[in-house]
Amino acid sequence: MSHRHALTLWPVALTAVAVLVGACTSTDATTNNVDKTTAPSSDTRTTPPPHEPIDLMQIPEGTPLEPAKYTLRLLADEGSTRAIVDVPEGYAGHGSVIGSDDGDMAFWGKVTQVDTDPCLGGKHVGAGTSVHDLASLLVAQRHMKTTRPVPVTIGGYHGLYLKLTAPADIDRCRGGSVTIFTAGATWLQLDLPSATFREWILNVHGQRVVGGTRSGPDAADSAELVGMVETAEFTTAGQP
Repeated sequence: MSHRHALTLWPVALTAVAVLVGACTSTDATTNNVDKTTAPSSDTRTTPPPHEPIDLMQIPEGTPLEPAKYTLRLLADEGSTRAIVDVPEGYAGHGSVIGSDDGDMAFWGKVTQVDTDPCLGGKHVGAGTSVHDLASLLVAQRHMKTTRPVPVTIGGYHGLYLKLTAPADIDRCRGGSVTIFTAGATWLQLDLPSATFREWILNVHGQRVVGGTRSGPDAADSAELVGMVETAEFTTAGQP
């Protein structure tokens, strides 16, 4: 059985595959020596205020996004917490999801259950409420290659990061896909061999928030998706 390597964005009801990740960049700050004997310039300039982040929900699904900051609602959550993400060129919006043909990323505001065996279908167990609860359950999943959780800080909020890799022989998995966790009527799933799930589990003002990316084994832009998550900020709707 062969697999088509076309990926779809994270819809409200997640039924199949995912999208890949891009590159995280860093900037080197440099300072110039200033001659204090030089008289100040009379050319006084005012820096214009930065643009407000664009609400992704106001953009039709599938629309190519201009490079800018976007506000994302949390999946499976009706609260007021929002993630602010700096999106580079080459991505499209799909509700609360940003992605390309290679992978996608989103933030979850609620995870309710974890499948003990994402490949063959194990028990659905409660996901607990804390960062460590969810991380421990993901590490314990069968038939997945999972890294040891490591501390991480995103937008000033602390948590844990881990990476999960699906089996290479995914044909033997139930339905030819793996299902990592569920959140009410939605679930996190992918049907590509050796698919990669990266999860950042954070405590944001007492709420467990999960930032995640999905990608195939040959994703060209996975670092960019990772960069969007790792440089995200969080805010409350209606407040700066």
